[in-house]
Parts: sequence; C-alpha cells; structure tokens
Amino acid sequence: MPVLERARKLVRLEKAVRELLPAELAAHCKVLNLKNETLVLATSSPAWTSRLRFASAELIRQLRRRHGLEVTRTALRTLPQVTENQKLNPRPQTLSGDSASLLAQTAATVDHPPLQEALMRLAAKTREV
Repeated sequence: MPVLERARKLVRLEKAVRELLPAELAAHCKVLNLKNETLVLATSSPAWTSRLRFASAELIRQLRRRHGLEVTRTALRTLPQVTENQKLNPRPQTLSGDSASLLAQTAATVDHPPLQEALMRLAAKTREV
C-alpha cells in the first residue's frame, strides 16, 4: 500500500475513533497504526491510557459494527506531549562564606594535589550573606 494512501486511511480511522470516544478522552487519543487486526492507540498520559483501556472493548465493537473494520484488540501507548524547553537564566554559582570556609579547611587536609586545587577553586566561589 503506498505511503500516502496509508496515511489517509489512518487519518480517516483516527476521525472515526475520535467520534466514537467520549469527547474528553478523544482529545487525548491518537491513532498510531492498524496492523494484524490490532489498533495501536496513544494517549498523552498514563491516566488517559487507563481510561482508554476501559473504553477499548466498546470502541472495538463500534468500529466493527459501524465501520466494518476487522479490529480484534488494541495496543495502548503513552506518549507524553513534548513541550519546548524554556531557556533558564541561571544565577551565578556561589557559596555562602561558611561553606567556602569549610571547603578551604578540607582542602588544607587533603594530600591529593588535584583534589586540593579543585576544592580551593570551589571555596573561591563565595557570596555575601
């Protein structure tokens, strides 16, 4: 089956599924595939997946009766909606005077020069409290 024809068929199937489901559930449901009499559906959260699981037996009956589809089972997936990451404006990393003092004291007792140097660099990042 050509790709474009298959895509159109899945769009029609999704429309049929959304018409048969309650509106609140249909808004969170997407048809992913129909293969080997298995309708693969996805929702945006585990809560909606659970609700769809309870509605799937009736959905299968209605798809068979109203649309003549040979669907015998559903496979449900949860695909969280992807949101665009917001840019953060991180504050400069600084330590309190007490923490810096403790790091400097610890650095003075360490016999490992690279670790001692790293602790001293950290101790230098202080903030006024």
